[in-house]
Amino acid sequence: MHYDVAGYRLRKPELSDVDALYVVKNDAEVAGMLGGFSTGYSKADLEAWIAFHREAKDEALFVIADAKDRAVGHVGLYKVNHRIRSAEFAIVIGDRSIWGKGLGRACTRFAIEYGFDELNLRRIYLEVLATNERAIKLYRALSFVEEGRLRQAQWKRGRYIDVLVMGLLSEEYRRNPL
Repeated sequence: MHYDVAGYRLRKPELSDVDALYVVKNDAEVAGMLGGFSTGYSKADLEAWIAFHREAKDEALFVIADAKDRAVGHVGLYKVNHRIRSAEFAIVIGDRSIWGKGLGRACTRFAIEYGFDELNLRRIYLEVLATNERAIKLYRALSFVEEGRLRQAQWKRGRYIDVLVMGLLSEEYRRNPL
């Protein structure tokens, strides 16, 4: 099963994605914008990562693939808790040539709609580095609300950085559709 979003295909990760994800996940600039994300992945690490995420029962993870079926990133809902109807959102787009063209917004909207409509979630939350102004602007535009600040919670580029916790409730989404 796959979904078409903004000219890209969202699908389950495949072992054929290892080489492309190796580039994405070892890019220092990309990792520097994401909390909890680092570099230093081997191809064997990524094979294990793919196997783990293909079998995980508490997430909906999709590779973002271009027209040539090359993985340019991934988007997903993690820690899906059906009892309290919540999940954590995360996205990474590693191909700089497509930054700023609306793909992140489209994939984020897809994940929100998938979470609320298909998984019957009530709350989607995320953590974002306080220095990632572009992502924060996007999340606010999509009605995420800042719920808190984790002071000096990440170490990036030789310094501690605050992490913002943001959330979106289904009734907020239904009231103000994206």
